[in-house]
Amino acid sequence: MINIIGKRKYWYIFSGTLALAAVLSISFWGLRLGIDFKGGSILTLDLRHGVDPATVKNQIADFSLSSLTVQPSGDTSLIIRTQEIDNQTKDKIVAKLAKDYPQISVDNFQTIGPTVSRDLTTKAIEAVIFAAIGIIVFVAIAFRGVPKPANSWRFGICAILALLHDLLIVTGVAAILGHFFAWMEIDSLFITALLTILGFSVHDTIVVFDRFRENLKRNPGGNFETLANESVVQTLSRSILTSVTTIMVLLSLFLLGGSAIKGFVFTLLFGIFIGTYSSIFNATPLLVTWHNFSLKSKKS
Repeated sequence: MINIIGKRKYWYIFSGTLALAAVLSISFWGLRLGIDFKGGSILTLDLRHGVDPATVKNQIADFSLSSLTVQPSGDTSLIIRTQEIDNQTKDKIVAKLAKDYPQISVDNFQTIGPTVSRDLTTKAIEAVIFAAIGIIVFVAIAFRGVPKPANSWRFGICAILALLHDLLIVTGVAAILGHFFAWMEIDSLFITALLTILGFSVHDTIVVFDRFRENLKRNPGGNFETLANESVVQTLSRSILTSVTTIMVLLSLFLLGGSAIKGFVFTLLFGIFIGTYSSIFNATPLLVTWHNFSLKSKKS
């Protein structure tokens, strides 16, 4: 039988390295915030013509817009994100582009001020915190019947530690992509992806924990570490198959979907991959390490 739990030190080193790299990336380069969190304007235009974002960006360079990005959306539309602008500036931009694209039309124009963006930032942080607390409480209640010396609260806390590992690494990758490729933005879709990853990952972890609980009930006097390893191995194929089928769907969306959702889909894609890894190689090993430490503390 594969000894996943027995080699947990290697998983800790690997996960710790990834987490450290994520922390350093966020610390040195920061996060490339979208207008949802820093304020700004979004202008969606339909040019009724083949679109070259680089050409359009050069055409409106005279307006000296900061934080300017131009992304294609479909065959003939594009999305312009920039600093906060008023309707007059928007009309001037449209008028200039209309010289080359006479059939241009405005599909959407919205501005998010700094007050709204601060409120969104606060709500996003609160959403992640409340979700984490809710998961700890739910898992602790669901596993309250686990045989002693196992502790139901440890199941919940270990699940959250694995989740925090996932969210940290995903955010670190977003920092790297945002800094070097100016591609990944932290916006409301990114937060939605994080919460989705959180739910998917904890679901995978609970499946392993539930099998562990069953094995503990069947063998109350069995070795804790051995039963933990058996539980992980018994659910290994299920975890991998579930994740692979989900990843295949997301990969299709990433390759064939529109550019407007590529960042969102990539975040889900990478997050589910790392979440599957942590549910197998982090959550249960952490539970075993905590259990062993508790036993040693009681003996000393």
